[in-house]
Amino acid sequence: MSKFFPYARQSIDQSDIEAVKESLSQSLITRGEKTLAFEEALAKKVSAKWAVTFTSATTGLYAAFQAADVSSFDRFITTPNSFIATVAAGMRLGAKPLFVDIDRNNGSLDVEALKEHVSMPMSRGRIVLAPVHFAGIAHDMAAIDKSLKGPDYVIIEDAAHAIGSNYPDGTPVGSCTHSHMTVFSFHAIKTITAAEGGCVTTNDEGYYKRLLQIRNSGIVRSASDPWYYEVKEITGNYHMTEMQAALGLSQLNRLDSFAQKRRQIVSWYRNRLKNVRFFDESYDARSCYHLMCVQIDFEALGKSRTEFMKELHEAGVGSQYHYIPLYRHPAVAKVSGDIAHNYPEMEGYYKQALSLPLYYDLTEEDVEYICGVINKALTK
Repeated sequence: MSKFFPYARQSIDQSDIEAVKESLSQSLITRGEKTLAFEEALAKKVSAKWAVTFTSATTGLYAAFQAADVSSFDRFITTPNSFIATVAAGMRLGAKPLFVDIDRNNGSLDVEALKEHVSMPMSRGRIVLAPVHFAGIAHDMAAIDKSLKGPDYVIIEDAAHAIGSNYPDGTPVGSCTHSHMTVFSFHAIKTITAAEGGCVTTNDEGYYKRLLQIRNSGIVRSASDPWYYEVKEITGNYHMTEMQAALGLSQLNRLDSFAQKRRQIVSWYRNRLKNVRFFDESYDARSCYHLMCVQIDFEALGKSRTEFMKELHEAGVGSQYHYIPLYRHPAVAKVSGDIAHNYPEMEGYYKQALSLPLYYDLTEEDVEYICGVINKALTK
């Protein structure tokens, strides 16, 4: 085996390297001009009024939930098919997650099932909804917003997978037209990277100001004495560095080409793989795919997913599965209980899910090889 194809990896070119080197010559290497420029460029790219960067999407999610004053009185609704950060943000503030089963055509929460959850009467609190744009396929946020009748709700989009994707109406994910805040990730394996990092976009000035305060340890400075400050609430230091912002800004300039190439790679897989289930092809034109997800009936194949993944690995093809249902994690189960039987679609998806290599530097020849390895493993 001469080459190994991981399921995901970053794409760094010379312009990225030069941007980071240049940032190191600034007088400020944190909380400086690059961070502000990145935030302004991000907000413009996704058609939002403001973007606030954070150390990660995880801290961005927590800041968004804290800015929205989420508490144990709220009905916190989300999908079980996500990374732990989605529920951790609410749980840290005392909100118990309530899950909606998924649609196996896109891996995200089923919007029709969501309507049943939000129609149930409430005696206190608000609805706090955290839809996840899984794998880069964006929800129809206009439809979701319409289903939440009444003014007393908060929508925080988890778009960690979805920068560069569009909603069904063609507007970019992150515009917050039908939500209060949207959270992006710039982890190393995301579509664009700042090594680590995240941001929150919003059109609400009140949330914007709260996000800035939460990012900076809850500090509020005096208007009359620039050296005096007070801490209004306990938060944390969630500032992105100038080096991260410089890398993110450089990568943002390549977002359109990243998105186009990822769509092309997905089409190569569709044309070459046999006996697997893909997400619905109708999403392809508007999705900047973060994950190349397929579903394989391992039981019918006569081998376990672990055995299958080991075969791929030995032939130089990396894989992973996204995700272990959130309610299966002990940290969540001790709050939610044993509820797997309530989510047949999530359980069915989880048993068959597999994520294949998807990143910008893959060539058509690479995908040809990867698909050959997979098709061979599928016929044994």
